[in-house]
Amino acid sequence: MSYFIDTIRDRVGQEILLSSWLDVTQQDVDQFSDLTRDWDYMHNDPGWAAQGPWGGTIAHGFFLLSLLSYFHGQAGFPIVATDDQYVVNYGLDRVRFLEPVKIGDRLRARMRIASIDQRKPGRELVHTATAYETERRGDQPHMIADMLMLCVYGDATREAR
Repeated sequence: MSYFIDTIRDRVGQEILLSSWLDVTQQDVDQFSDLTRDWDYMHNDPGWAAQGPWGGTIAHGFFLLSLLSYFHGQAGFPIVATDDQYVVNYGLDRVRFLEPVKIGDRLRARMRIASIDQRKPGRELVHTATAYETERRGDQPHMIADMLMLCVYGDATREAR
């Protein structure tokens, strides 16, 4: 059996994380733009963006989406593979960007285990539901994302190698 799966199985339907606050900075967004080559005035030009609909620069939706890995780590998802267990990103079922996150916002994640489905022996699909909130909007979400993580354990870890 998988220690990880066994520890979360009884938590299906429950919130497993209310993360610590994360400051969304212009430097982080600019570095994301460098990495992805996605430069846009609304994200990277505070002077131009100040005249726009949000009164300043906003974070990329894909920047926010990329933070899911960070928040899954805070929730205790195994980051390092072992000889008898690993967890990998299996994809996303649903993502919605409901309200822009502004530079300077403090962001946190609320995450719950939506379901755990056995695919075959030693392979279980963990479905998490995450909502991002900021101090500015309280519990009204900026983004919601349903993420799938595949947990592989036991003899199944040798099948993939």
